[in-house]
Amino acid sequence: MSGRGRGTKLMTTGFVAQRRSLSLALAVAAFTLVLSVATMAFAQVQIDDASLIIDLGGKVYAENCDPCHGNISDTKNFASAIIFKHGYHQLVACSGCHTRFPHRREGTEVPTMRGCFNCHGLQHGPMGELATGKCEDCHTASRSRLRPTWHTYDWAKKPHVAPGEKELQSKCMMCHDKAWCVDCHEAESIRWEPGVPYIYDSTGGCLACHGDENLTKTSGGQPKSYQVQGVEDSTHGTLTCQQCHTDYRYEEGVDATPLWNINAGLACRGCHAAAAFDDEKMAEASKKAVADFDASTHATALNDWIKGTTKPANGKSTVQPPTCADCHGGHYIQRTDTAYAQQVMHGSAYRVCARCHQSEYDSYDDYYHGAAYKKGATDSPACWECHGTHLILPSSDPKSAVSKENLAGTCGAEGCHGEGSDESFAQQAGDLIHQKKDAAESNPIRQFLQSIGSWFS
Repeated sequence: MSGRGRGTKLMTTGFVAQRRSLSLALAVAAFTLVLSVATMAFAQVQIDDASLIIDLGGKVYAENCDPCHGNISDTKNFASAIIFKHGYHQLVACSGCHTRFPHRREGTEVPTMRGCFNCHGLQHGPMGELATGKCEDCHTASRSRLRPTWHTYDWAKKPHVAPGEKELQSKCMMCHDKAWCVDCHEAESIRWEPGVPYIYDSTGGCLACHGDENLTKTSGGQPKSYQVQGVEDSTHGTLTCQQCHTDYRYEEGVDATPLWNINAGLACRGCHAAAAFDDEKMAEASKKAVADFDASTHATALNDWIKGTTKPANGKSTVQPPTCADCHGGHYIQRTDTAYAQQVMHGSAYRVCARCHQSEYDSYDDYYHGAAYKKGATDSPACWECHGTHLILPSSDPKSAVSKENLAGTCGAEGCHGEGSDESFAQQAGDLIHQKKDAAESNPIRQFLQSIGSWFS
């Protein structure tokens, strides 16, 4: 074959190979594109499913609603049988009523009656009733037609007994009040007292408002937040709001004291005094803590202060003595039986004690105790390790942990001075712990040096 022929064949062969390579490249590219589209479609399905899961269980944020519902008063009513306007609820966060994303594949989800009763019919503070609790104010149907489906024709007889025992607070008290039960029972000569108060317990319904970060109020010229945080991470995360805030309805005769913060702060006693714990050791420790607090100087001062709240001119202190919550916290309360919790608690003397006892905390500055503690020494004592936890008494009381009768034993406790502590040692140490400044100023050598220094000044 001539050179020209061979060259032509090579060129033809190369051209065919090039076309095949190009076809293969195009096929690979097409396959990649199809695969990418398929992958994107699959990913989109996954994203859609993921977003649906978020919609089903995630928090509803107002910024996601605003693009379509910037003015909620323009939003149409969801049912003709309900007398309802979004405009009436402008001060309520979207998530307060719509606990889950409302626009769903199966249709828009609307609030339940239980959600409405987070506000409706609720007496809340001096403002009175937050929203009407009369059925006919919101429903076009007559009251007689609005009874729940589980109410049978002879509901006033035996059928209501079991639900009344089990669901008095979770269902019955949503529509009825104490008088409804008592009047009927008295007419039938039936004596019955529930094991719980005649109040509706909305579980965590208070968070419909108190979960909103924008729930603020001006107090003393400064904005104050009323948002509640940390409950779900608290050791009391399984409790309902009303189990601690028993006076949340502000009804006459329900409140233990005139002040809600005291009622809430002492609500701990309801469970801890009854020692409602499966662990026997914990139950005994719980009962002892309540008994010790009741006998403490804090409880005495608190009772005296409560009696004087209605007469400010009687010379009573304007500083409220502590309740359980003032020391342990309110919504975010942690267990104290873990090493981490004990470490955190050990370093919290300023928050727990010094807010009321600032001068005593300032004077807690001797070298081996107070000064070391304030620098973070883990083997130096916090206030309650000397003065006691719940049974806190003045040093003049013989039962006090720091009385002259008990001081040697307190200093000689395990982990402190041990057997090296006797009455003489304890007294000398006790005189110095809160009196380093006084001892230094009364030292004759220091006084002499100060007098020499004054000659040259």
